[in-house]
Amino acid sequence: MRNLIVEEEVLVKEIVVVNEVRRLRTDDKPTALTYERFNAVAYTNSPYRRPIIGWMEDLDTLTVADAKEWYQTWYAPNNATLVVAGDVKAEEVFRLAKKYFGHLAISEVPELKPRREAKQYGTQRLIVEVPAKVPYLIMGYKVPVLSTAQEPWEVYALEVLAGVLDGGNSARLSNNLVRGQQIANSASAGYSMSARHETLFVLSAVPNDKVAIDVLEFALREEVNTIKMHLPDEAELDRVKAQVVAAQVYQQDSIFYQAMEVGMLDTIGLPWQVKDEYVDKILAVTAEQVQQVANKYLRDNRLTVAVLEPLPLDSSKEATALPSTQGGRHGR
Repeated sequence: MRNLIVEEEVLVKEIVVVNEVRRLRTDDKPTALTYERFNAVAYTNSPYRRPIIGWMEDLDTLTVADAKEWYQTWYAPNNATLVVAGDVKAEEVFRLAKKYFGHLAISEVPELKPRREAKQYGTQRLIVEVPAKVPYLIMGYKVPVLSTAQEPWEVYALEVLAGVLDGGNSARLSNNLVRGQQIANSASAGYSMSARHETLFVLSAVPNDKVAIDVLEFALREEVNTIKMHLPDEAELDRVKAQVVAAQVYQQDSIFYQAMEVGMLDTIGLPWQVKDEYVDKILAVTAEQVQQVANKYLRDNRLTVAVLEPLPLDSSKEATALPSTQGGRHGR
């Protein structure tokens, strides 16, 4: 935590490795590249507009001095959260923590100002044109999280709304767009209530052959509008709640997950006891609340739409890649 030696030779080698990771996971992966550019446009002043791994230009200009300054500022005991989970005695944990971390020098950690996302004035759109096999559509609406919601129940209603749209094969996107109308090869909805800053409620889909992106966008909007106009029925809510609760309960089987959940809540400034309220808060969500958050937040002046428009693939590169993927393991 306090005694890392940053050497020029080691840093140069590590940057090469990170560059390759970025190429593999983002630059050479059309959907990931589109999602990265989508975030950069969707957010105006939120730190979420910047990729965690950094832009390639950031990596190309990183110096030893940059790394040292970052490390000395942020990797300090007074800016760390230590979580120990399992069959342990609290007194012994505190004793060991004091022994190994208590003597380390603290840093003058800058006090970060509250960061609120700037107001959006209408739907934002972007097109990403790169070589790819199929088009890809992303729609993201700005929504609150636990630490920013004016009404605490809203984030739980957004969780249930995501489940109504994309909670398994019986959910609306799969049932209506993939199997019903058969206009989408895949469709999903996602939301995370435990981000530090305002986040996005994301709908994404891959169209079937000969289905225009505009048709797919219209269909996704119709699914949202249906919820805005008609309450989800109780049987649907019961199914979603049962899935959400079951997933949360099963996750508690992992001691690692319990520790991670406590640590994540603490680092965003929320009491860890929030995790113990999750199931009850989800079960308390009503159909009216689901409809209310859909009408309040899934609006055009909160929406960003990104489209991946495929360019022709390099046939020689594609032919070279085929033998390595056939019969092997495919990364996502």
